[in-house]
Amino acid sequence: MKIIPLITAILLISSSAFVFASGSIETTQEVPTAEAEQQNETEKTAEQPKKAKPSKSKTMLKAFNKAVEDRDYISGLEIWQTAKDYINNEEEQNKEDISEAFTFIENTINDYLNDVEFEKVAVPPATTKGKAFKSVFSVKLVSKTGMVNPQKLKYTVTYPIIDTEGKKTTATQTLEPSEDGIIEFTSPAYQGAISSSATFKVDLPEIVYTEFENAPAIDLPYLVATNMKASGGSIAIVDFTKAGKPITSNSETSSAVLTELIKKGFTRIGNCDFVNEVVSKNDAAVQRSASELFGKSVTYLIYGTVKYDTVEKTDAGFHVVLRAELKARHILQNKELFATTIISEATEKSEWAAINAARKKLAYTASNQVLYGM
Repeated sequence: MKIIPLITAILLISSSAFVFASGSIETTQEVPTAEAEQQNETEKTAEQPKKAKPSKSKTMLKAFNKAVEDRDYISGLEIWQTAKDYINNEEEQNKEDISEAFTFIENTINDYLNDVEFEKVAVPPATTKGKAFKSVFSVKLVSKTGMVNPQKLKYTVTYPIIDTEGKKTTATQTLEPSEDGIIEFTSPAYQGAISSSATFKVDLPEIVYTEFENAPAIDLPYLVATNMKASGGSIAIVDFTKAGKPITSNSETSSAVLTELIKKGFTRIGNCDFVNEVVSKNDAAVQRSASELFGKSVTYLIYGTVKYDTVEKTDAGFHVVLRAELKARHILQNKELFATTIISEATEKSEWAAINAARKKLAYTASNQVLYGM
């Protein structure tokens, strides 16, 4: 009989019994399953406080400040527009979050707009119908404090045109500044006569110009004179008395307008007498009488009435207001060229002086209407 193997067997059995009774790390701890691990992670996440989502106000301010830092004016204005739309469209309780940010953004934009202004550089002299201007229209945008870089902006100019159907309208062109910051515009020839403007603006959303009164813009005179100065014409303007009766013997206003037109280079022009036809406001009668009287020797006729709106004594003297209803007609083509109403007033020590001053102003304005309207 072998004793050693038997003792060994007894020891092994005893050892196994001890382990079962007392337990061990390997046998008593449960091995976590995948589902248990996921549950633990979920519980840990639930215990941790969630990070607060940035408010719409902070998000907009951060984006706006970045646009300001980059001098990206268009992006800044788009953020302002977004904030404005949000305030206009959201319910009352949701507006508080953005209202302070919107005020800050709008005030900042106002500061930028106040910092810039246009300066006139050059304006071409008046041209004649169908002829191009002899030089360019040019302006410059100036930043008073250097807050804005005009070189990083684009610009627009809006100017008069006559479309393919003969209608007077406008066109807009985008411009970029030269290296020295000058913005230049070369206008195409205008196929008519006009007294208008070429308007320069910064190329910004149109709402900026409707919402901000300080948005930069500048108007340069855009003058195209008639090509009919030497075509031959006549003037038939009827003056009325203070009592409202037409004066048939002479017309001081006709003579005053004639003088102003001659000063402006009109030739082959004089006064004529169409009192009844003019007073009746019958354009067909005016056309017929002019054709019978002049034949083909006169191309156009300027006619209408001048009446008193006001004649009163004031502390400063006599105040007079005259109202002129005038038209110009192409007699050879039986076509109206333009119609206008002119209000002219003056105050002088005597009634006669006031009437005379008001008439002179009226004649000057009427001559410009003829020069840039026929």
